[in-house]
Amino acid sequence: MCIAVPAEVVSIDGPTALVEVYGERFAVSLMTMSEAVQPGDFVALQARRYAVAKVTREDALAAKQFFEEVFPELAARAQTARVA
Repeated sequence: MCIAVPAEVVSIDGPTALVEVYGERFAVSLMTMSEAVQPGDFVALQARRYAVAKVTREDALAAKQFFEEVFPELAARAQTARVA
């Protein structure tokens, strides 16, 4: 079982999006998406490679808060990214 992690879309280049998660940016495939996304949207990621669903900003922030409570090292990583 995979856990879907929310990521913010930074830019799009064809079937690929540059996303940001906890201050780290990387490319993911949009090929499994059923709806269009644009920079500023949030998507759920599977296996750190595939955007599988568009999610609301509120749901993405709630999921991020949950992950940071369960995995405190993510909260520290996110804080470091905000300062940099």
